[in-house]
Amino acid sequence: MKSGRLAAVVSAAFSLSMFAGSASPLRAQSTVTLRVGAAPLDSNGPLYYAQDLGYFKDAGLTVNIQPLPGGPQAASALASGAIDVTVGPITTVALAHLHGIDFKFIAPAAIITGHTFTDPLLVATDSTIKTGADLNGKLIGISGLKSMQQVSAMAWVETHGGDANSLKFIEVPFPQMGQALAQHRVDAIMSTEPFATSFKNVSRSLGNAPDAVAPTFMELGYFATPAWLQANPGVAARFVEVLRKTAIWANAHKAESGAILVRYAKLDPDVASSMARATYGTTLSPAMIQPVIDSSAKYGVLDKTFPASDLIWQPPHA
Repeated sequence: MKSGRLAAVVSAAFSLSMFAGSASPLRAQSTVTLRVGAAPLDSNGPLYYAQDLGYFKDAGLTVNIQPLPGGPQAASALASGAIDVTVGPITTVALAHLHGIDFKFIAPAAIITGHTFTDPLLVATDSTIKTGADLNGKLIGISGLKSMQQVSAMAWVETHGGDANSLKFIEVPFPQMGQALAQHRVDAIMSTEPFATSFKNVSRSLGNAPDAVAPTFMELGYFATPAWLQANPGVAARFVEVLRKTAIWANAHKAESGAILVRYAKLDPDVASSMARATYGTTLSPAMIQPVIDSSAKYGVLDKTFPASDLIWQPPHA
């Protein structure tokens, strides 16, 4: 969905308002139902791990997870009131912000670190491409235009001696990327797990593309509308605390979290045990978001840069 279309959909769906008021107690007096849109992927893992481990129930939350692909689709569902919270990339929230649509991040999801290899830039096994310069003028398959994938690919090419502005991009759904690469309909793809591991027989990795954006940054985050946050600050705070607790557990328990992921994502156990695993953020901060905003503006995905703090929810103090 183009950013202009997203703006129209979201603007029609709700009228923005800034939140105010006092926070509800963290301990619920009764169970509250929360509708969350998220795809069953490792990057969104803590949402599913918390559900499986009973952490949401312990916090007085009944979380109904609705599978959504993320990005503009999830943002539109959020704005229409179909869900209360969703998870998606910074570029989606930043594009909405620049079009006058105010979403707020409340918690980090997956983060990029120096040892995260979940988002490789792949070429076909028989490709002669090895450097950024080799990709000049080439066609790269990404899951969505004006996305973090596009920013990452452009940054990687520039960092490795190529001309980022010469690249061409086409939207290809993740499950179809391997076939597109093997048939040479694209010169490279920006993949993610578990798809990258399932493409190993037809592809070769040039590197983890997001590393070219910054050494560490938030790749995905949970966000909501100011109107919902104004009405439900206590629920939001409990949800955020459960995610933080679960992220700490998941980062230290890869095998156990992988077993849960196999059930929810219906993964092949062999793929789950061999694929690169996500690292989850535990603290939401402007420093983890700003590199994405700045890089997105540099490569034309955003019209301009702005302070990352504009995208972060500030809970009211009791």
